[in-house]
Amino acid sequence: MPYNTQRRETLCRLGIEQLPAIMDEPEWDNHQPVQGFPHGLPVRTMPVPGRRCPACLSRGQTVWVIPGKRCPQCGTEVN
Repeated sequence: MPYNTQRRETLCRLGIEQLPAIMDEPEWDNHQPVQGFPHGLPVRTMPVPGRRCPACLSRGQTVWVIPGKRCPQCGTEVN
């Protein structure tokens, strides 16, 4: 979509961040950003609470697993 100041202001007001468009390499060389970011692209990370696998912990190993997933070492489901 083309750049539109009013659209950008509406998205900012709603708290929506729009990612830049993905382009093929030939188009990328000709692309000039309309508005640059002062400190690079804004990247947000959200930490995921991890839990130790109880089966591995009983064997003396510390393996962190996302709750609801299986341990990559022993396959035990961690809740």
